[in-house]
Amino acid sequence: MGIKNKTLLLVSLVISFFIFVFIIIFMTIFSSRLIKENASYSKNLLENVNHNLTSYFDEISAIANEPNYDYDLQNYLKTEKENGGSYSSISSSNIMRSYKMSNKMFGEELNRRTDITSIIILGERTVYLYQSVYPFWVAVRDYSEEDWYQNAIENDEGSVVTGPQKHDFLPDNKEEQISVSRKIISCEDGSVLGVILIDLNLNKIEEICSAFYPQKEGGFCLLSKDKTVVYEQKARGNKFYNLKDKNTLDSLNNLIVNQKQKSVHWKCGGKDYQVVTSEIEKTGWTGVSITPMSTINHSMYENVAVIIVVGVSLLFLIVIVLNICLKSIVEPIVILADTMDKADGGNLDIRVPVVESSNEIGRLSRSYNKMLDRVKLLMKQVVSEQEEKRKYELQMLQAQINPHFLYNTLDSIIWMAEMKDESVVPMTEALAKLFRISLNKGNEFISIRDELEHVRNYLLIQSMRYEDKFDYRIVADDEVLNYETIKLIVQPLVENCIYHGIKMKKGSGLINIVAEQVEDDVEIRVSDNGIGMSVQLCQEVLIKDSRFVNAAGSGIGVKNVNERIRLYFGGNYGLAYESKLGEGTTVIIRIPKIPRKV
Repeated sequence: MGIKNKTLLLVSLVISFFIFVFIIIFMTIFSSRLIKENASYSKNLLENVNHNLTSYFDEISAIANEPNYDYDLQNYLKTEKENGGSYSSISSSNIMRSYKMSNKMFGEELNRRTDITSIIILGERTVYLYQSVYPFWVAVRDYSEEDWYQNAIENDEGSVVTGPQKHDFLPDNKEEQISVSRKIISCEDGSVLGVILIDLNLNKIEEICSAFYPQKEGGFCLLSKDKTVVYEQKARGNKFYNLKDKNTLDSLNNLIVNQKQKSVHWKCGGKDYQVVTSEIEKTGWTGVSITPMSTINHSMYENVAVIIVVGVSLLFLIVIVLNICLKSIVEPIVILADTMDKADGGNLDIRVPVVESSNEIGRLSRSYNKMLDRVKLLMKQVVSEQEEKRKYELQMLQAQINPHFLYNTLDSIIWMAEMKDESVVPMTEALAKLFRISLNKGNEFISIRDELEHVRNYLLIQSMRYEDKFDYRIVADDEVLNYETIKLIVQPLVENCIYHGIKMKKGSGLINIVAEQVEDDVEIRVSDNGIGMSVQLCQEVLIKDSRFVNAAGSGIGVKNVNERIRLYFGGNYGLAYESKLGEGTTVIIRIPKIPRKV
């Protein structure tokens, strides 16, 4: 990664880190503030609900208190109590009288209000007056065992609110009712004349609560003294908590009982809520506001999104400006580094664009260009000197005649002459031609015809020395014979065939030499059916071939032949080995087609 990219990355990471830290701090502070504000807001709503419900139940209590100040009703109740009760007697006159009195007292209220479903005045075992939207099951029973009755008798301060509940003496009423009960005291002697029971549906309570708690995610509920749900309102589709589930309701009640704070955290259904509670006066109920933390933090998330957008935009702008500034500084360094990489790869012709500046980069670029010029000049000199030195060494090597080869050949000629063997003449002629072609008047290049003739003379001498050890065959296209090559590239390979392939084989062998055109090149194949070589040895023979230089041969190794070809014709030319153990070896000489100069 370059300096510019590293700088941009570092700046981006630093800015991103500070944005992240700022967002964390902002979320912590803002979330705490939102929680407090929502708690305060919920508390205000609960106070309004409390105020309206208190006013509502004060109004119902006023209705329940009317029998304590109505002279006719007091006399009626006193008389009925003394006579045993209206509904305990089946006299039609008593029933009619009760109906008239009930209609007089409560008929107007029942017709005017939709929230009141029943107004009943009862004794311990009888019903004195009854006005309801539901039919009444007339029966003598002990009402004093009912909670609402007992609470009313025991309470000296006013009305008592109980429920929600269903009365079994009103079987047609399928919905739970809120009951307001109050004992009726005689104005004359202070005795208890009965209990008035006013049943209410939830219409008015729902109207009051809905005004302050519009439906949203989360909700609101009223819990009675016995921790049952009086009323519940929550958002449609809310599947996170269900107060009808006993475990959920117990969890909420336990949270409210165990926590002294009016605002607590509640986890239910995999979601977090803020629970704010308030006591509802006159009822003993608890108002509970339940708000999802996700709703509370919604505005925070919106602000965080704005911060992220602004931060990313700012970061993007800073990176653009910084990139422009760094470009003028870093680009010359990048160009210089790229130039150095290319020069390190061997391209010494490349130069750093001239920077018209007197700063450090400009001076460094100019100095580097001068250094490349100097290095290129020195390398040319070194290469030229090395090539000349290598050519000289090879020429010296070629000019040498291995004394063992010369000694052995002359010894064979002497022996044949003494034996008056007629083959002495061809061997002598072959040796003379061998030296004449080797010298080639000091010229390095020779025709392929003369190169193959040189090999033929060499093979003739060796076949006479190693009689019946091998045969040989030389085949060449006529066109190929007229092309040029450097001299002494085939004979060392044939020499290896004899000494390292056929000589070590049992029986006689065969050496094949084929010269032909292959596209724009010439290939000379030298094959033998000797002992062959391993794959590893084939790979090593062109790298280090000391074991392939025979002391009795010419002294020119395979490696030297390959190096001479590559030196004169380039890296695309040279030798290639193919061999199999026990089957033989093939050496392929590839050289370019060079027409013979006339």
